[in-house]
Amino acid sequence: MKKEYIIPIFVPHLGCPHDCTFCNQKKISGQTKMVTAEDVRNTINYYLKTFRKEDKYVEIAFFRWKFYWN
Repeated sequence: MKKEYIIPIFVPHLGCPHDCTFCNQKKISGQTKMVTAEDVRNTINYYLKTFRKEDKYVEIAFFRWKFYWN
């Protein structure tokens, strides 16, 4: 049986003028800067080093929070 792993990548949103605690990535993950391709690559490599070498199934999940209210 394959072991399943999910690598989370948090992508903060820009453009929303509100500071809601339920969708603000700064408050949720502490992340304040835009994610670069190098950041994604480094995050993936970091997680891959912690996973067992045996039979595995790896997914990468991009989490982006973006809500707008008028």
